Amino acid sequence: MMRPTFSQRLLRKLDKTLAARFFIDQWVIMTARGADYRSLRWSAFQPLIPDKDRYWGDPFVQEKNNCYYVFIEEKMYATGLGRIACLTLDQEGRLLSNQVVLERSYHLSYPYIFKQGSETFMIPETASNRTVELYRCVRFPDRWEFVKTMMTDVYAVDTTLLEHEDKYWLFTNVKTPGGSSLDALHLYYAASPFANRWTAHPHNPVVRDIRSARPAGRIFVQDGKLIRPSQDSSRRYGYALKFNLIQKLTETEYKETYESAFDPPGGKILATHTFNQAGELTVIDAVVRRRR
Repeated sequence: MMRPTFSQRLLRKLDKTLAARFFIDQWVIMTARGADYRSLRWSAFQPLIPDKDRYWGDPFVQEKNNCYYVFIEEKMYATGLGRIACLTLDQEGRLLSNQVVLERSYHLSYPYIFKQGSETFMIPETASNRTVELYRCVRFPDRWEFVKTMMTDVYAVDTTLLEHEDKYWLFTNVKTPGGSSLDALHLYYAASPFANRWTAHPHNPVVRDIRSARPAGRIFVQDGKLIRPSQDSSRRYGYALKFNLIQKLTETEYKETYESAFDPPGGKILATHTFNQAGELTVIDAVVRRRR
């Protein structure tokens, strides 16, 4: 591959400078009804766009009381910190309300939501605190209490829990000294999501690839296949979605293969890096270019 010339590099820099002056690139939430990961179409999605002083990303959705509750990272540009908010949507995907539901003195994002019995729990990303933390919902959707620290002294991003064959598996990207949080997927397992100790998989990192390592949403089963959404950050952070078929998942083996991808279309939509579903609703996030 030929390296760009000095003139080409200068032109790209000028383009970025001009774009930053007149536009903002902002993460927003997008929703579609009845979308399938194998046949996603940008034309099916409708945007939910925040004010220009913040962005919305990392959507996880729960269906309850004839509404959809979309838990997101809401990052305020003024503070540089993310917090967890909840967007309440009707059955057609129209926004009814939004509210902040969890905030700390450190950055929160990627609100992985799961149910255990009759209770609802959340594992938000707390990498800047060098922890993996567990919270319980005490009043849905807006009151959460700290339960425990699942891991300490680790820079782990986008932690994703999976119950599979009588075990709980934690998929998370771990940044080691001198390394990146984009290209190294680590796997841990325990008998319970409330375990005091998580065992590291002997082949960690089980995926080392900037095109597919970092988690991008809930692992799901479709047509008998176990599908892991992931991020492709090879062109920019969170550029595109990849869907991977998990073929082997045991205490001694892990294997996955590429299934399909969902790329940004270009133009005003520049990236996408989270995919989740509940009921008939599919939620993703996207970077859109807006005028200042």
